[in-house]
Amino acid sequence: MACPYLAQVTMVFCQASPAKKLIPSDRITTASSCEADERWRECPLYRESMDRALHVIEEHEEELHPAGPKGGTP
Repeated sequence: MACPYLAQVTMVFCQASPAKKLIPSDRITTASSCEADERWRECPLYRESMDRALHVIEEHEEELHPAGPKGGTP
């Protein structure tokens, strides 16, 4: 006999958000920015997250390939 107090619920969260708050998937509407076709790209939190990630990548690239002195001899 199954326990009447337990239920299986699928949860989702925004991976770009600093606070991981689980939301039951049955409470999300298809009108949300994340669930619609390619509309997640318009999410301000996603855009901020991508900007931070690109900045880190650029810093890492600069560390790997530092710009030498300009106009100097190699």
